[in-house]
Amino acid sequence: MKHILKKIVPIVIDHKAICSIDHACKGCADVSRSCCAKYDVTVTQAEMDRINGVLPEAARLCPRLKTEEGYANVFEETEDGQFSIETDEDDLCVFAYRNEGLIRCALHSVEKSMGLPLGAVKPAVCILYPLTFLDDGKTLTLHGDALGCHCSVMRKEPSDRISPELQATIAHFSGETSFT
Repeated sequence: MKHILKKIVPIVIDHKAICSIDHACKGCADVSRSCCAKYDVTVTQAEMDRINGVLPEAARLCPRLKTEEGYANVFEETEDGQFSIETDEDDLCVFAYRNEGLIRCALHSVEKSMGLPLGAVKPAVCILYPLTFLDDGKTLTLHGDALGCHCSVMRKEPSDRISPELQATIAHFSGETSFT
């Protein structure tokens, strides 16, 4: 698999908003509170190509991806030239699977099992949650529904520290590693 070097761009971090929550994704038991079921995920052509390159591995975790002819086409082209990932009858992403009663991401699991860096397969928008960029494309802040999933909780006491998992997300997109 060809690795794409990500382009690190300067971003503005909405420190106050991001420091207002703790975030640690452990998987969700409840589909209605899972980010894998709450949002439409669109990907670029390059992201779709990388996902298609690991369909055999993803299908081991999500057998519904395998068909008699090969693998299901789980992408639909959108009006803006991107591709929407299909969902199942429960509105759960077709790359979501259950492990020990919790909803997990097959694309994330495939990255880890293959020793690939974060983002080599998993779409950027999925890595980003519960953060989002404002319309200016430069300011990173909390998604409007950041507390809609079990993995994020409002802090009881104010803090000027960003939770470790969100630090890793910010570093992935900005290259910044110091958050004090």
